[in-house]
Amino acid sequence: MSKGEDAASRPEPLSPTALAWLLLPAALVVAVPLVLLLAPPLGDLLFPNHGVHYWPGEPSVRKPSIQAGYPLAAACVVAYAAAIVVVARRRPALPPRTRRLAVAVVQALGLALLVACWVAQRHVTSLGTRRVYFTTATVLVAALLTGLAVAALTRRERVAAWARRLPRPSPRAVAIACAAVALLATCVWALSGVYTDHSLVAAPDALFLGAWFFDETTAVLNGRTPLVNMAAYGYVWPYVAALPLRVFGGTYLAYTATMMTLTGASLLALYWTFVRVTRRALAALALYLPVLATAFFVEIGTPASRYSPGTYYGMFPLRYAGPFLLVLATTLHLGAARSRRTTVLLFAGAGLVLLNNLDFGLSALLGTLAALALTQRPLERRALGRLALDAGLGVLAALALVSALTLIRSGSLPHLGLLTRYGHYFVVGGQGNLALPGLGLHVAIALTFVAALATAAVRAATGERDVVLTGALAWTGVFGLGACAYYFAYRSHPLVLINLFPAWALGLALLVVVVVRTPPVGRRVGPSGVVVLFGFALLACSLAQVPTPWSQAQRLEGKLEAGQRSYLPADAFRGDAVARTIATRTRQGERVVIFSPVGHRIARAAGVIDVSPYPGLGQMPAREQFAETLDQLAAEGGDAVFLAEPWSQDQLAALAARGFQPVGQWRLRNWPVGQLLEYRRSAGAPSQ
Repeated sequence: MSKGEDAASRPEPLSPTALAWLLLPAALVVAVPLVLLLAPPLGDLLFPNHGVHYWPGEPSVRKPSIQAGYPLAAACVVAYAAAIVVVARRRPALPPRTRRLAVAVVQALGLALLVACWVAQRHVTSLGTRRVYFTTATVLVAALLTGLAVAALTRRERVAAWARRLPRPSPRAVAIACAAVALLATCVWALSGVYTDHSLVAAPDALFLGAWFFDETTAVLNGRTPLVNMAAYGYVWPYVAALPLRVFGGTYLAYTATMMTLTGASLLALYWTFVRVTRRALAALALYLPVLATAFFVEIGTPASRYSPGTYYGMFPLRYAGPFLLVLATTLHLGAARSRRTTVLLFAGAGLVLLNNLDFGLSALLGTLAALALTQRPLERRALGRLALDAGLGVLAALALVSALTLIRSGSLPHLGLLTRYGHYFVVGGQGNLALPGLGLHVAIALTFVAALATAAVRAATGERDVVLTGALAWTGVFGLGACAYYFAYRSHPLVLINLFPAWALGLALLVVVVVRTPPVGRRVGPSGVVVLFGFALLACSLAQVPTPWSQAQRLEGKLEAGQRSYLPADAFRGDAVARTIATRTRQGERVVIFSPVGHRIARAAGVIDVSPYPGLGQMPAREQFAETLDQLAAEGGDAVFLAEPWSQDQLAALAARGFQPVGQWRLRNWPVGQLLEYRRSAGAPSQ
């Protein structure tokens, strides 16, 4: 045997990177049977059918096995990442030839899975909708960009030498210029989510969903208290948005401008996160602009009037803003001298994110916990115990702050059960749920977060000094896996999947940093690096969707584009006629229920208090919610119900069964229904 053959057969310690690849099949062998066996019984145990009764015609698909199986699968991913760190300490060894072959086989199988997901996505159809996210032209451009990036990385010495010949402005000037470009770009994209009451005539029909979130904030102005007597998609942001809304008269323009300001601030937090990670303003800007464009990836609409994650207030800022601000705070904490006080403060912020929205808030908090745990020095049980204690103290501090706020406003402690109220009806109950496709882009997106978390574990195992990048990867991996539940466990629709694109773009951007910093092996970039570069290049093509300021100005004037028809009437979110009629039929400050879009805005204009815990019948698919609303009315001493949105005969019958009788009817114009109905509970009628 020659010396070369002997060296190839002699076992050598595995690098953490090779170990991560080799542990993956073992993790799958354990995780897949575990999830398949435990998901059904866990689903029946954790998500039983509570007997929710939906109105006739409301579609519902319960999938408790997926709702239990997906968190279990995510936990297996975290365990896989932890195994990388633990096993790497034991320095297992393999012959180099065996190692190279095994890693190559795993990478080839992974690539085959991604190709299968890509092909399968083109055949995913839900409710008659099939979405091709990336056109052939986009794929070709992305392939070209990937080729250029690979060529630059394999010739980085020549590229660096060429760059040194260019004029070199001061680092401060570059930092200021890049920050200005990031701010300007953010303002340009954010403008696409600003609407006035009048300009809604030029909005995609899906933007009518904004009425629900607008009403959450208006309800705060109308004396209602989130987490006490109203359900909401965001329990903290409505307080923040209520301040400028009160100052500017409660207009829809004030609301949308506030929402997009919060959205822009949260996206700019990603820019500063990239600055922290790369330590170069120009590199941070190159990563940020594609992520920004992806956050406004057009779902439906026209170039001027668009509907995207960035313009859907249920995503930005209600779900995403808190987590994106938190990842910046986490990276700032990682790069500074840590103390227990600052750690508790960090988790107090994470606790507010959690209390704002459980969907994305829990995974954001766990992401911060994972980031600090993986970068803990020394990484030992006692230090992790202190970290868990600090996290608990921070969450308790956030709960105390919110409790003080609700006590001051309503004299009541927060009802934490409201955090899962919508989840109870829409997720566990299955209203609006859709079956989960077996393969598709959703699997590729989830694998991106698996890769981010595994990469963070590899860096922790190798003792990388750059804890900011390691922590950011860990945070994104855990947060992204948690956010994916929004698609996996709930509404598995092609248009809903786009709402995961902002987190996906963040994960790919951080992985690009790792690829760029990893020296090529044998003057070539590895297959996993090429896949990462191609994925980010795909999303970078979203820059072509930039909204032009002049088209946005035309839209704000309420002008329709060529061939565009209006889905919404003029002044769609005002309801002046409804408010005037209700004002003549009620006394000042009377407690009523207004089943209508923007019912709380109408109530405020009419001088009454809408006690409905939900913003209209569109968010009340269950009979139990209808009964809860009438119970709330009785508890506050009211007896009047107004209906100004599409209703069913079953709902009118439910009113009659509670002792409500029709006492008035008026015609309406430019409203979702052509008439306003008034019902009053007759004297002596049972309230329950």
